[in-house]
Amino acid sequence: MCWLCTYQGEPLGKKVNHFIVRHIGVIDIQCISVQVSDFLLLQQPNAQGATREIVFEHISKHMLHPRVRIAVMLRQLLDFSSILQNTLIAQEDNICTVEKCNTELYLKVINQIMQLYRADTQGMLFADDEKADQGGARRDDA
Repeated sequence: MCWLCTYQGEPLGKKVNHFIVRHIGVIDIQCISVQVSDFLLLQQPNAQGATREIVFEHISKHMLHPRVRIAVMLRQLLDFSSILQNTLIAQEDNICTVEKCNTELYLKVINQIMQLYRADTQGMLFADDEKADQGGARRDDA
């Protein structure tokens, strides 16, 4: 059971989800998971489904907010591009060759990364939830 899914409509759940949405672009998902889990367990020591692993799963798989989804996809693409980059040049018998297929895929991944950096989440589904919930004013609760 995921605590954040179960209590997302409650004040503490809303506060934590707001924190995640606000900071997902600047804090690593693992770090956010640790901070959120530690915070939840301080607030509610018996909270089930608030472990670091479950919070990580909540962020990476359960949340649908565009800022979160884009941040997760961006991190996955960045990890994938690093792996691909190591396969671009093959060296055998002191001869270096460029792996054409991997290079083309690498350039496509880089293009996707750039597109995600340019994504404007303001007009996307869920992007204006906070404005609607708070009468048009944004707050920095967490």
